[in-house]
Order: sequence, then C-alpha cells, then structure tokens
Amino acid sequence: MSRPLQIGFAGLAHSHPYSDAENALAVGAEIVGVADPDPRRRAEFAHRFGCPQRDSLAALCARRPDLIIATPHLDDVPRTAALLAASGAPVFFNKVIAANRRQLEAWDEAVDGVPSSLIGTSSVLRFAPAVQELRRATADAEILGIRVIAQHDNALFRSAGREWQDDPTVGGGTLVTVGVHAWEMVDVLLPGAVLTGSTGWVRRRAGSPTRSEDAAAVSGTLSLPGGGAVPVEAWVTGVPGPDRYAIEALTADGVAAADIGRDADADEAMGFAGLIRELAAAAREGRLPVDGAQSRTVVANTIRAAEIARGTGAS
Repeated sequence: MSRPLQIGFAGLAHSHPYSDAENALAVGAEIVGVADPDPRRRAEFAHRFGCPQRDSLAALCARRPDLIIATPHLDDVPRTAALLAASGAPVFFNKVIAANRRQLEAWDEAVDGVPSSLIGTSSVLRFAPAVQELRRATADAEILGIRVIAQHDNALFRSAGREWQDDPTVGGGTLVTVGVHAWEMVDVLLPGAVLTGSTGWVRRRAGSPTRSEDAAAVSGTLSLPGGGAVPVEAWVTGVPGPDRYAIEALTADGVAAADIGRDADADEAMGFAGLIRELAAAAREGRLPVDGAQSRTVVANTIRAAEIARGTGAS
C-alpha cells in the first residue's frame, strides 16, 4: 500500500485551512506540520489535528510534504509564495492572493519562473458539485449571457483577528473576499474569459459597520480567449443571513443554472470537500488541479470588478 499523502499547512490567517485539514484527514492524508507566526494559533491547530508544529516556513519545507496549503495574511503572500515555491512541491493558496493590482503585481514577481502547474489558488466554488454539473451541461452549448450571485455575511470578516479581510485596502472587503467566488464560477463555464468594459455600483446599509460594502454589482462583458464576447452580470453581497451562490447561463437552448443556498451542506455542496479530493489527486501527480495562469485570471477579474463597482478604476 502506498504511503498517505503528506500535507503541510503554511499560515492560518482565516477559516479555510481548518476545513481543509478536516477534509484532508477524511481522505486519509497525513498532516506533517503547520507553520504560522501566531504561536497560540499554531499550537491550537497542531493539537486539534494531531500534527507537529514547525517554527518557520523553511522548517515546514524541510519535511518535504507532497502538497502545501498556504493561507497567509495578504501582506505576507509574496514572501510566502517565494519561499514555498522553492520546495518543489505543489503549493495551493486559499483565497485570496491579492486584493488590488499592487498586490497582484507582487504575486506575479514572487512566482515569476515557477511552473504554473505548481503554484496557484482557487475558490472552493470551482469544485462545488452543482457548478461542475452545470459545466458539463453547458459544455457544448452556445452561452449568450451569464448572471451570477455570491452572498456571504460579511460579519465574519469583522470578527476578532480577521478584521483585515473587511478592509478594501488590505484584504479586499466584500467585493474581493466574497466576489472571488462569483468570478470563479464564471471561469468554470467560460475558462479564461476576461472582464472588460463594465459599469457597477456599491451600497452600504444604514448603520453598517463594514469598512467595505454590503452589496455591489457589475454589468459588463467577458472577452473569450478564442474570440467573441459574452455579457455578464454579477451581484456580490455581504448582508446578514445565509450564504447563497448561484449562476445562470442563458444558452441558445434555454436557461441552465446552479444554485447553492441555505439548505446546502457547506462542506460538500460548496466544494470544500471536492477541493481537497482534487488537490490530493493532483498532488500525487506533482501538480495542482487548476493551472496557476488560469487561477490568476479569476483573481484579476475579481480585482477589476471591485475597481469598477467602487469607481476606483477606469471602466
């Protein structure tokens, strides 16, 4: 019998690595270490998942894991990417790797020269069964337009230790932290499509404590890699209430949709479990399940949409 897949965790800046660790153990992987600058957080994770603590990224890499799952604070993403890329193992970054153009440029510099099959990111929604089923259903269809919504209560991004996620200048705020899920779903249906000319808006509810926005929308055009364009409308919201992620594709044959709502089992239906299954399978082949160049397009679209909605970039 082959040995278990060995996974290292680099950074615990938000909740996703905890879900990842649970799902990794569920598929029989071994967690060979966790590194995080916060000793208390690192120790709690190590105790919870029965893994060793590593006092640095170098020490984690020295264990030679088959896969590294990275979740650093956004300010530390470039340094983390450069250090982990040198390990030679596939390195997956939980969302998000950049909240603005400056951070995306820093990411590009950090991974320059690294094979795109070895370092990248993705939203879990890419691996949601309903989204994948919609991809299969529309694979041969002529898509005439897309409408997408991503809703996640932004109160979680204001909780202790995670306030940076609600800051548009640091973590991206609602339009980036939630919006990346919308643009990930779009990319599943139209791989490599680039958001171009668009208009948008943002709103905050009366008395809202958010530093970013409670609701936003963008209407624009997706330029396709092979030529042509598809209209897109995206709503991104952080209002109180349950999560909802939905995408509709208007095709020449009718409307096809995927809708993940309040009754969904988040772990399976939202793609958390599917992400780890795909990461594990790809890591055994020495790669990531989504090429880094493709995942960068999603990040760039997310940033572009945020600029348009907020009026901070040219339309």
